[in-house]
Parts: sequence; C-alpha cells; structure tokens
Amino acid sequence: MPAPVPLPIRQALLRRSERGATTTELGQEFGLPARTVRGLLRRVRERGEEGLAPDYHRLPQPPPPLRHPAFPAAVLLRRQHPGWGAGLIRVYLRKQGIRPLPCVRTLQKWFRRAGLGPAPPGKRPAASANRATTPHQVWQVDAAEEIELGDGARVSWLRIVDEFTGAVLRTVIFPPRALEQCPGTRHAGRTPGRVLPPGLARGHPCR
Repeated sequence: MPAPVPLPIRQALLRRSERGATTTELGQEFGLPARTVRGLLRRVRERGEEGLAPDYHRLPQPPPPLRHPAFPAAVLLRRQHPGWGAGLIRVYLRKQGIRPLPCVRTLQKWFRRAGLGPAPPGKRPAASANRATTPHQVWQVDAAEEIELGDGARVSWLRIVDEFTGAVLRTVIFPPRALEQCPGTRHAGRTPGRVLPPGLARGHPCR
C-alpha cells in the first residue's frame, strides 16, 4: 500500500487548484496520478480543509502490563522449563507462596500473551498387559497431599479404586501432619506371626 501524500503537498495542490490549475496540470507538476489528485480535491469539497489530513490507521496499542503478582514468576518458570505445562507451574507457584493463585486457564492466557507456545504434550504411559480381568483382582491406591480448599484449609486424602471396574472403594480425608518417627532398634527382633522367616525355599513353595 503506497504511503499517503504528505500534508504540505496536499495544501499546495489545493492552492494551485483554487488558482485554476486543472487536474492534469496538478498531476504533472507534483508527479501524482490524475486519479489521486481528483480524490484529494474531492475530499476537500466533501469535508472542507479537514479533508486535507490523511486518514492514518491507528496501530493497535500493546496490552497494558499485568499487575498480578504471579505473572512475572509464572512467565519466568515457563521460560526456564519449556516442557512444563500450566498445571505444573501452578503447583510451583503455590510452593513459592504466591497469592492469589491463578487458575490453569489464566496461566495459559498469560503464556500466549508473553509469546510462549503451549508445552509439548506428555507421553502417555504404556498400558500394562497385566491389568485386572475381574473385580477386586487388583486395587489401586492413590494419595494426594496438601490440597487447598476454597476456604484456604489444606487436606490430604487417600483413595482406593478397583482397577477392573474403576469403582471408588474408599476415600479417607485427613488434615496434613508431620510424619511420626517410631523409636527404632539397633537389632532385628523376632519374626512377627504369620510371616515366614528368611531362608531357603521349601521343596514345593506355595506362596
């Protein structure tokens, strides 16, 4: 797209036109196509002298800088670890004690705004060939620590799921607490009941 005709040339065109110069003469004198000269003069007739000013298109303004306290830390973590997704970065922001903590969707918008592409998709673990084929053949135990609730409280939970049906068999929720250390002994004691002591296997092991 050609650059607009400068304002001083437009003003000179208007003065010469008022003195009786034709469109062809103005085009030859200022090195402009006759169509451009006619368009400029028509703008003046329709808008008055305000039509002399070129119609510059305003460039889009850059978005204002974010004032959220988590924005610089989140972008820094994303630049340092390109393979981390928004969910993992949110976990590290929480460990740093940054409040308020943005949601995953907000972090993704921040990364796009900072010109950072999405993290590469992680590889799904290969499906195990030894999966359960009947209910209650295999139970899966999953745990999570220090899950933040809406009121700011933190809880931990332990969940037992049947692998074959996916049914949740039991979920226990409890407040986080430090691990307790049991008093240990320097020497092993007797073998607890119903536990076979170490040694050579029998002739026909059954379990």
